[in-house]
Amino acid sequence: MTTEFAEVPVHFWNRVTLKEKALFYEHLSNLIDGGVTFIDALRSFCEKTENPLFYKQATELLMLVESGDIMSNAMKKLPRAFDRGEVSIIEAGEQSGTLQRSFSNLAEDLRNQETLSSKLKGAMVYPAIILAFLVAAIMVIMVFVVPKLLPLFENAGTELPAVTVSLIATSNFVAHNFLIIVFGIAGLVIGLLSYIKTYQGRKQFDTIILKVPLIGRVYRNYLIVRVSTTLGLLLGAGIPIIKTLRLTGESTNNLVYEEAVLQVSNLVESGMKIADSFEKVDPKHQIFTQDFIQLIGAGEKTSTINKVCVKIAAQYTREVDASVTMLVKFVEPGAILFAGIFVLWFAFAIFSAVLKITDTVG
Repeated sequence: MTTEFAEVPVHFWNRVTLKEKALFYEHLSNLIDGGVTFIDALRSFCEKTENPLFYKQATELLMLVESGDIMSNAMKKLPRAFDRGEVSIIEAGEQSGTLQRSFSNLAEDLRNQETLSSKLKGAMVYPAIILAFLVAAIMVIMVFVVPKLLPLFENAGTELPAVTVSLIATSNFVAHNFLIIVFGIAGLVIGLLSYIKTYQGRKQFDTIILKVPLIGRVYRNYLIVRVSTTLGLLLGAGIPIIKTLRLTGESTNNLVYEEAVLQVSNLVESGMKIADSFEKVDPKHQIFTQDFIQLIGAGEKTSTINKVCVKIAAQYTREVDASVTMLVKFVEPGAILFAGIFVLWFAFAIFSAVLKITDTVG
């Protein structure tokens, strides 16, 4: 039986968000738990989703399953919507007869990811927005306000203070090169984004952002949460440790952590213990904290790594919350200080020139 669905246009900007995937797995889990067949639950979601890309992927998934594929095999054919970690968890659920629980676990994990990711993005976007507004305000003053005051200074017939000369020179430079500056910044941003898409560029970006004061700490804690959550989820689903580690590395979306966890998986495959492998890969604890490795070691001794990982994720989620709060507290006074310095420079340049002109006239 093949189900017919209407064609829905998919644009290049369409993507499947963590929240939408969480809703997808939650929808399947709830309906199957209520006695609805998997096919009917999947068809119900296809009729419900409003994301064009996810609609297309979900309908293709339904058609593949109706044609005889098991869900995990069908998901492998749709990599734009489903990653390898999700496929592995679903595959483990199919083999153990706990598919509904796999859906439920995935839904919870993706919701936690989405919440944490939103906090991290908010922490990074907030400083960028403040900086953008400050730069825009400075540009407006330099291009439109200062030139209006120039006739007053030019007709004064007196030597202007150095601070006023610097303000006028800066204003002239910005006003006469405004388009060059704008296009230069745009070109720089586009060039950086293009470079980051390369392997070397992404590796450098991932390394640098981990070293940025305050932001680096927030990001590191976030990545430890990702590693812990994925590790616990995959091990809890019964996936072999080597495959779990490799999928965990991929899930971080950070080349520094991905390559580090891949090295850990290679060491574990050669016979080394998991905690010892983490210690060997990162002996200075620059990316994996000492307490993370110690807790992994404790879980390894008691064969409860998946449960320990849940506790680690909860602990570092609290760390992320605290770090985000601290970051915001530092950004606000920093932005006020930056704006204050500019206002002080502008005011001092204007008033010192006015006083000099007044003294000369008097």
